[in-house]
Amino acid sequence: MSTIGLDLGTSAVKAVRFDDDWRAVDSETENTVVRTSGGHSEQDMREVWAAAARVVGAVARRSPDAVALLALTAQGDGCWLVGADGEPVRDAILWNDARAGGVIDAWEADGTLERAFRTNGSYGASGVAHAQLRWLTEHEPDTLKRASTLLSCGSWVYRRLTGRAVLEVSDAANPFLDARTRRYDDELLEVFELTELRRLLPRTVSGPDRIAPLRADVAADLGLPPGTPIGLAPYDVVASATGAGVTRPGQGFAILGTTLCAAAVTSDPLLSRAPNGMTLPGCADDRWLIANATMIGTEVLDWTARLMGLADAAEVVALAGTAHPGDQPLLLPYLSPAGERSPFRDSGVRGSLLGLTVRHTRADIARATLDGLTLSLRDCLAATGPVHELAVIGGGARSTAWCQTISDATNLPVILPDTAEAGARGAVLTAAVDLGLTDGRDGIDALTARAVGRAGLLEPDPAEAARFDDAYGRFVAARN
Repeated sequence: MSTIGLDLGTSAVKAVRFDDDWRAVDSETENTVVRTSGGHSEQDMREVWAAAARVVGAVARRSPDAVALLALTAQGDGCWLVGADGEPVRDAILWNDARAGGVIDAWEADGTLERAFRTNGSYGASGVAHAQLRWLTEHEPDTLKRASTLLSCGSWVYRRLTGRAVLEVSDAANPFLDARTRRYDDELLEVFELTELRRLLPRTVSGPDRIAPLRADVAADLGLPPGTPIGLAPYDVVASATGAGVTRPGQGFAILGTTLCAAAVTSDPLLSRAPNGMTLPGCADDRWLIANATMIGTEVLDWTARLMGLADAAEVVALAGTAHPGDQPLLLPYLSPAGERSPFRDSGVRGSLLGLTVRHTRADIARATLDGLTLSLRDCLAATGPVHELAVIGGGARSTAWCQTISDATNLPVILPDTAEAGARGAVLTAAVDLGLTDGRDGIDALTARAVGRAGLLEPDPAEAARFDDAYGRFVAARN
């Protein structure tokens, strides 16, 4: 049996084929275009669908046996609007778009964000649909008149595959669901002054209701039989947790990608905590994922590489390893035009390099970049809640040096999962349980225990942990 996981990232889409031991055995990736200008960040929805169809088709046609399931996960948040005909009414506004920053600033000032947090457990940011819909109400009212349904990246592609216009509960949770009931809350819409746009919100799905048959009119393009089961998995933060084997309370994970994200599995939505981050439906009805995700991640390493004439982020990390630890300037890595959303919200915050002298070298700057990103991740983890271990995934997890730095900075054991395809694997594992492909033997905990292995385990170095404790104190004082 083969299954295909489709991971729709912000800048690339990837289809991964898994064998019946849940090992990734083939993949196809295609970069997608993100159009940015003046704090705006958008994608052509049709281009995303076309890229998804091409990568799935390439992998499906190379499969030596029948594909039992296609499951997809995707970037979260943003505003993906379609009309009554199912076609886009404008380009998608993405999660890292800054244009609705003024809306969020006003909601924070008048207490709207905190009031909503006590119901939905998510503090809001300029890249979330509620703020973007408010912005569109003021600036593009005709767009909203043409729109009939608000989708996410994942549910947009799912609609093209199956014809169903729905939202997976994780995509709807921030900001429209009551975190405890996982249902739409009309009082939230009233708080956000979006009651008149309730018509845009489609039905939410979870569990077996996420499975639907592949449409006959697109099956040939994908190289799959009509009726192939299609699974709409939770969006990438939640799916990646499952794919990394992080399903039980007390387990944590970090994503080192376009965003840096720290998340922990809990048995309660913790709505009384300090308002920040997101509360997402977890892998089971009695699980939640408390997540804090920054507005920028590995792009800071790419930026440093360009400034210093290095080939890529890997060269930045390698150069950082040659610096003598402890004598570096302090980088506050808030380089997104949208400011920051976690573990604090400030649309006007900007990055800075503190304590720079003429004695510092290129290696010191590289070290400051790596340490600054790592301290930002620790900052998110501190707001997320206590965990006893941390699985690390995403493109940055390919760097053992960075993962060791994270272990030192958090003073936690860091688990390196046995695949780089945690999101795609989480999608197929979730859908396999929904579809009953595990013969009723396994719930998600048992299935991940069998399917997810470890490529390594890193332990913190006590001396480096002490250095990072000192650096973190300076980091928090500086960013405050």
